[in-house]
Amino acid sequence: EWLKFFGLLLDKNEVAAQAFDQVEAEYLRVRELAATAPEKPTVLSGALYRDVWYLPGGDSWAAGFIRDANARYLWADTPGNGSLSLSLERVLEKGAGADFWIAPSQFTSYTEMSRSNQHYRQFRAFRNKNIYTYALAKGAGDGMLYYERGPGRPDLILKDLIYWLHPGLLPGYTPVFFKPLLP
Repeated sequence: EWLKFFGLLLDKNEVAAQAFDQVEAEYLRVRELAATAPEKPTVLSGALYRDVWYLPGGDSWAAGFIRDANARYLWADTPGNGSLSLSLERVLEKGAGADFWIAPSQFTSYTEMSRSNQHYRQFRAFRNKNIYTYALAKGAGDGMLYYERGPGRPDLILKDLIYWLHPGLLPGYTPVFFKPLLP
């Protein structure tokens, strides 16, 4: 929808509408492709900040991407479209066995995470090296591409998630926003 808004502001309605239609069509196409995946992996998100684990609520746009990627977000049944604030113990109880960990805050490496809090090692996704972050994809000004380009390209965000969550569904695709954590 931001594409249409900026098209209106810049008197480029037709160009914006065409770009919007292309992004929407591609998003819907890859969402349907993800629905064909034989597995529906479980997903954990967020990380600790001080003593609080912040993660997306079940009605949030972030949870929606995980759902559309045909994965099971472990907090999908929580109300709200903002963030949840949980204790480490509550997250461990529900998420220790998650297959994947998407968007672990600003972390870029397993070493950094371990140094920050040794309890991260208790998560299966950590031990299996199945953590993917947007913090490694940076633009020319060193800003995170996820926040700079992501709002206008939800199709690419969804493709990234499908690429990692369902290997083989998008052969030849190169992820734009989400990258594996460094060692």
